[in-house]
Amino acid sequence: MEIENKELACQLKKEDESLQCSQLQLEEKIAEYNGLTRQLESALEEGRKMVAEELEKMSCREQALQTKMLFLEAEVREGQERKNQLHCIFHHNKKQHEVHLKELENSLQKSENKSRSMQNYVQFLRASYAIMFG
Repeated sequence: MEIENKELACQLKKEDESLQCSQLQLEEKIAEYNGLTRQLESALEEGRKMVAEELEKMSCREQALQTKMLFLEAEVREGQERKNQLHCIFHHNKKQHEVHLKELENSLQKSENKSRSMQNYVQFLRASYAIMFG
């Protein structure tokens, strides 16, 4: 029995040593996993910060583009208004030119009529002069 007790004590001691070794390995693995967990959490937080920064940058860029679009739309409207104004001015000037041209044509016609009338009168006077004094 004594030998059996010694064997059992020796076996218990080996199992205890094995258990302590396993316990140390487990604690090392837990410490390693805890370190990895902290690293992952840190990386996750860094990733979240980067995403937030990129979202902020994108928001700023979007606002800048919106502002630029509004500015360009205003410029297009102003250009269209100016084009319409110039179109109206052009048509007004064209009408005035046509009216002035018509007035010149009428004035020329009157001048030609007056000139013919005077030529006819001069011919009449010449003919009369030739008949009377001739």
